[in-house]
Amino acid sequence: MLLQAVPNVLEGYMPIGDITVIGLCLLMAALLSQMHIFKDKSFRLLLMMLVSCAAASVSNVMLFGVRTQESCPVMLIYGLRLVHYTMLTLSMVLYIRYLLKAMWVRTYVRKRYDLAVLLLLAAGVAVDIAGTVFRFGFYIAPDGHIEDRPSLFLIPNLLFMTLMLWLLVRYRKRLIRQIFWSLIGTDVICVMIVAIQEYFGQTSYTGVAHFLPFLSILFLFHSNPYDINTGAISESFFYDELDEDRSDKHTLILMSCIMMNFSKALQQSKDLSDVFRDFFRVHMRQATLYRFTNDRFILCFPRSYDVRQDREIEDMLEEFKEHYKRFALDYKIVIMETNPEVVSGADYLRLIEFAEQTMPFNVIYRVGETDIRRFYSNSYILSQLEDIVQNHDLDDERVLVYCQPVFNISTNKYDTAEALMRLRLEKTGMVYPDQFIPLAEQHGLIHMMSLIILNKTCGAIRTMMEDGYDISRISVNFSTLDIRYEGFCQEVQQIIDRNQIPYSKIAIEITESRSEYDFNIMKGKVMELQQLGIKFYLDDFGTGYSNFERIMEIPFDIIKFDRSLLIESGRSDSSRYMVSTFASMFNQLKYSILFEGVENENDEESCVSMSAKYLQGYKYSKPIPIEELHKFLEVKV
Repeated sequence: MLLQAVPNVLEGYMPIGDITVIGLCLLMAALLSQMHIFKDKSFRLLLMMLVSCAAASVSNVMLFGVRTQESCPVMLIYGLRLVHYTMLTLSMVLYIRYLLKAMWVRTYVRKRYDLAVLLLLAAGVAVDIAGTVFRFGFYIAPDGHIEDRPSLFLIPNLLFMTLMLWLLVRYRKRLIRQIFWSLIGTDVICVMIVAIQEYFGQTSYTGVAHFLPFLSILFLFHSNPYDINTGAISESFFYDELDEDRSDKHTLILMSCIMMNFSKALQQSKDLSDVFRDFFRVHMRQATLYRFTNDRFILCFPRSYDVRQDREIEDMLEEFKEHYKRFALDYKIVIMETNPEVVSGADYLRLIEFAEQTMPFNVIYRVGETDIRRFYSNSYILSQLEDIVQNHDLDDERVLVYCQPVFNISTNKYDTAEALMRLRLEKTGMVYPDQFIPLAEQHGLIHMMSLIILNKTCGAIRTMMEDGYDISRISVNFSTLDIRYEGFCQEVQQIIDRNQIPYSKIAIEITESRSEYDFNIMKGKVMELQQLGIKFYLDDFGTGYSNFERIMEIPFDIIKFDRSLLIESGRSDSSRYMVSTFASMFNQLKYSILFEGVENENDEESCVSMSAKYLQGYKYSKPIPIEELHKFLEVKV
């Protein structure tokens, strides 16, 4: 049967709305294909919504085109109309499915809603078919006249939209405030579009009304700064807010919390998700929560100089501790106020990380003025270390060599010393090892610093030898990180050759490593350099880890006993016996013993009685510039 076109088939519809939706769907598809979005189940539901909206609009435009032809098959009209309304309904079904997942609705509850939606869909289809058969809905009369009033699709359409609003209100506590009101606003606008066009006998913008929920989800959950699971904003907005705060001269309180394995726990535990949302819903009324990588959150809110705010902060921390007892996720909490001395938004995060470096887990730390000064001092030192390494100048004037003379008991004179590193920087003056060595090791800068000290020590030895002083050797400290370098032995040899001194004038101090890999590397390189005449010291024996089997495998020349052993030997007879036995054993195995930290006559007498050959400490000298070492040396006759 062919339908002859009549004027009233076009009444109430123009394709502008559906053509707009088709264009937007194509644009969204193109943009989404280029965006880096995690393709999870929620995102796939979003794509299905996009496809259903596009299919509904395409079928409606085709239906419009078919109906404007002089003649067309009746079944084609019924078929396109069925596709159109089925796709519109599917878009609403998918939207509800997405909301249920986003609001952490339990599986058995979701199944009930799925059943309700299917029943509603089936009822709508049944009523629509009945309207066609019994001619009280959409049907085509024998004379070609199309009747579609009232539109029976309006009933399930409004029911679905009502269900959407009810779900949002029912589970509103599982959504953060900003997202909840945005979704409510979107659904209200959709209902208004449908109601207004129905009032004016229009159907042109039905597709638009079904496309808007897709658009809201895309912006709120996938392109939105808010994280759907936590209600936190992405970290990029954190820096903007702090920079704006600096310009407005407002004071904010920053509470940083880093929790181990939080993301994984949040995905696996709905209880944790509920507790997290409830916790911050109570404490975020005037605050903003930011989420960073590595499971860090920063809560930011205006400083109020009201005692109630301090009490509220303490209550929040106490509540947090109670939740910790339940979920046991290790944490570090750092609290600070914005400060004019902090020069940029990015520095606040660096300052928090700086404070965390020395913090144990499960403690709360408040950053003060001293921490800020130390942070900027460290930042300046780090920038200088990076510049020193980048310049690769073995004679860099910012690196100083100090040394501590070592007393030789057998010769009763000073003929060796230990080289020590210092920095002299323009803004800070003298910088000591405890300030910059950890920074250099943490940022992979220590190797170049060690090579500079070795070079300057070699140069000082050459000068003392040329001046006729009797210097047996000077030891230089190298870390396990230095030993790992493939060209370590070649670099040491080249620097000694560069300064034209005998290899025997240099000793290398290293500490024992727990790593089997580092041990094997160390053993090979020690033996390679010993063949040149370089001596090796085992540093800090008696602190932490000591493995006698490994010590025996590496042919050290001198074992340095840490001051802690000297102190321990004075505590009791049994302690003295233990330390003395260690020293005697090494002495019998032809290792020389050097005791560090000798501060008085009693220390010296104790060390001598325990097989010591070398003594080092403040009794003899504090660390001095290496240029002054000649004051302790004898001139060769």
